[in-house]
Amino acid sequence: MARIPISVSKILQERKIFRGLNENKYSESFLIQIEEKNQKWDLSHIAHRKDLIKFRNELNDVLGFKEIAEKFNCSIEEAEKISDYQESEKICKSCPQKNLVCFDCIYTCQSPLEQKLYVALKNSNIDSELQRRIRKDGTGYSKEFQVDRKTILTLPDFYIETSDKKICIYADGHTYHERTEYQALRDRNIDRELQNLGFVCLRFTGKEIREKIENVIETIKKSMELKPVPNNV
Repeated sequence: MARIPISVSKILQERKIFRGLNENKYSESFLIQIEEKNQKWDLSHIAHRKDLIKFRNELNDVLGFKEIAEKFNCSIEEAEKISDYQESEKICKSCPQKNLVCFDCIYTCQSPLEQKLYVALKNSNIDSELQRRIRKDGTGYSKEFQVDRKTILTLPDFYIETSDKKICIYADGHTYHERTEYQALRDRNIDRELQNLGFVCLRFTGKEIREKIENVIETIKKSMELKPVPNNV
């Protein structure tokens, strides 16, 4: 891999200030060295902090980090991670949602399965909320707030709400047969509680999401369109 032949080191310069008593202060500058091995010469330049900050901002702009940070209202460090992820991960190469939903896809989705389903939902124009917190009484709040362990019932991977439906969707990394007895019991209890509170609960295995994503989306659409059965009075 090619190495950019630039190095930066800090220089501390001592300066004396006389205010009744002698005081030693230090000013800060930076030595920038550029190597040119073929020509056998080095170029050195003394810069101040504001010069390096300006140079850093120019690099962020050229590398596209600034644009990403402004688009998703995130930090430069987060933007750099998004850019690196886009360059290295297969799921990003031909993604129709690239530079549209990348922040939540990378920072909120907790597995490649969730990312695949999230993008598929977006491609189908289905709005979903990631990691919604649902309390034991059926009320909920968004992922921007910390989880209250005393009142929480579940955090579905995706939450969809229509005029007459509240749908919780889970992207399970294991198949139904791979669940431990504890996991299976926990999931059944959560599903039962959600149904009692009026939610529709959908769980999809990793195999379904990886190999039959179209069927998964179709199932979700049917659940959204299906009219709820009225309770007998």
